[in-house]
Amino acid sequence: MFAPCVVGGDAAPILNNDFLRSLNASLSDHISLDVLEDKVKRSKRRLLNLLSKVGGWHSWSSLSSLNIIAVLFSSWIAEGYAMGVERLVVVSKGHAAPSVYSWLVEMGVIKESELEDFATPWSRLQSHLDALRLPGIVVYSTGSLGQGLSIANGIAIASKIDSIRREVAVLLGDGELDEGQVWEAIATASALKLDNVIAIIDRNMVQHTGFTEKVKPKEPLAAKFNSFGWYVLEVINNVKTIHSGLRTLSSINGKPKALIVRSNRRW
Repeated sequence: MFAPCVVGGDAAPILNNDFLRSLNASLSDHISLDVLEDKVKRSKRRLLNLLSKVGGWHSWSSLSSLNIIAVLFSSWIAEGYAMGVERLVVVSKGHAAPSVYSWLVEMGVIKESELEDFATPWSRLQSHLDALRLPGIVVYSTGSLGQGLSIANGIAIASKIDSIRREVAVLLGDGELDEGQVWEAIATASALKLDNVIAIIDRNMVQHTGFTEKVKPKEPLAAKFNSFGWYVLEVINNVKTIHSGLRTLSSINGKPKALIVRSNRRW
């Protein structure tokens, strides 16, 4: 039975995540991106089947996140392990939970049959990620959105204090950027020069209450991150460009980094 990795009063369960380390070691750092794209296609079919059974629950949010989640869990983490860098992923975008579950099936972490119980009271697979119920690859529970970058900052600070080579990637929804705590965390990461933090913004232009630019305009998003002292890259939402962007950002030192992933289609 996998031990859960939970955020509580003590961050040790995250920072001493034996399950995640064993998973990193089992992944190939030479996985072909073409193979990864094929896996994404298979996972997308699984995801669409899941969403069809729950009335399309946050379908755009999950579908636009799938490429990002696939690259993070099945390439970025493993490549870091091969270089002696421990990498963690914080999924602050709680509405992307179905996408995470679909990919965990692809990775063999959970069984596909579990998807049938999605969001039922007895299931591990709740509508938001629940670290108490899932294996250690989920580093914290989501409920109220906007807290993930603050969690990542804390992990990044602890890693620097302990002289541990560790990077933290945080998946954020663009609607989530309406939360003031996100911008407080952006300012903190810059002030403390947390160059072991990468914020990934799933820029699908849609949030729960409508189109982002009608609800609360986000643009010019890259310029806003730049103004806070972040290094910013923008890429189109596909496996190869996300992979390339993350590799570039991991080589940047001295400031936190942001990857804005822009969707080029309507899901």
